[in-house]
Amino acid sequence: MDKNEFKRLMDGYIQGKLSTEKRELLQRWYDSFGESEVGVPGMEDQEGMTALKEELYGRIHGAIQPKKTPLRKITVFRWAAIAALFVLALGTMVWLYSHQNDKFGETSTHVVSAYHQIRTGIKQIKKVDLPDGSMLYVNANSTIRIREPLLANKREIFLDEGEVYFEVARDSLRPFIVHTPSLKMEVLGTAFNVKSYKTLDDVTIEVQHGKVRVSDSQRVLDELTAFKGLNYRKANGQTERISLNNDEVNAWTRGIVALQKADFNELAQTLYNLYGVHLEHGEGRTANHHYNLTIHADRSLEETMAIICGIHNTKYRRKDNVVTIYP
Repeated sequence: MDKNEFKRLMDGYIQGKLSTEKRELLQRWYDSFGESEVGVPGMEDQEGMTALKEELYGRIHGAIQPKKTPLRKITVFRWAAIAALFVLALGTMVWLYSHQNDKFGETSTHVVSAYHQIRTGIKQIKKVDLPDGSMLYVNANSTIRIREPLLANKREIFLDEGEVYFEVARDSLRPFIVHTPSLKMEVLGTAFNVKSYKTLDDVTIEVQHGKVRVSDSQRVLDELTAFKGLNYRKANGQTERISLNNDEVNAWTRGIVALQKADFNELAQTLYNLYGVHLEHGEGRTANHHYNLTIHADRSLEETMAIICGIHNTKYRRKDNVVTIYP
C-alpha cells in the first residue's frame, strides 16, 4: 500500500464511507505490521514517513476538535470511527518508531535522527572533517554513518563495516561515541583506530593517545590508554589486551599495513583493500598459516605475493581477480 492509497482510506474511515472490502484491506495492512522487520509496506522512505506522520496527526486533531454543529448531530458511529482511527494511528506511530531505529538494537524514545553515510571502495581512503573539529580517516571497503546534527549532549558515529582512524576534538560536555555491531567506544578527546570488518573474527581497537572506554551490550570491557589495544572475539565475547608501537596505530592511512600474527582472513581482507583481489587457500595447511609482515600499498601485487609466499614457502596462482595460495 502506498502513501496516497493509505490517505484515501483514512479519509473514508473518518467519514464512515469505507466499503466492507476497503475496511478489510485497511485491516490487513495494519495486521501486516507484525510480520516484517524491514519496514512498513510501501513506506520505507524516511522523508515520506515523516510527512505522512505529520499529516496523520493533523487529521486526527481535526477530526476530534469540537465543531460548531449541535452535539446531538454527532452519531455514536462517528465517534466510534474516530476512536478506532486514533487507535490505528497510534499503533502506526509506535510501529514506525520501533522499526526505523538504529540497526544495532537501540530503543528509541525520540524522533529518529538523520544520518550522513560515507562508503569507500577498493583502494579508497577518505578523510572526513567533522563540524566539531574532529577528523576521521575511513579505510577501503568501509561504511560509516554520522548522526546529523551532532547532538548537544553527545557525538555519535556508527561503523557498520570496515576500519576508521579517529582524531577526536576534546569536548568535556559532549562524549564522542563510536558504535560497531558488537561494541561501543566512548571518549572525550583522543586518537584511536577501530577495525570491524564482517570477514574478520575480531573487532580491534587501538589507542594512540588519550583514553577509550570499550563496552559491549552488557558491561564495560576495558579502558584503554596510549599504545594499548584490545581484540574482541565476536563469537564468544572474549578479549585480549595488546601493546602497540607509536607508528602502528594509523600506519594504514599512509599506505602501510603492519600485520602481526594475522590469520588468513585478515591477510585476505588486507589484499582486497589494497589490490581488489580475492585471496583463497588451496588444500593443505595454508588455511591455518599466520603472518607477520608489513605490506606497502605502492608495491605491486606480484611483489607483495612473493613476500607472502616466502614466509611459509608456498606458491600462488592468479586467475582474474582470484589469487590462490597453495603448498
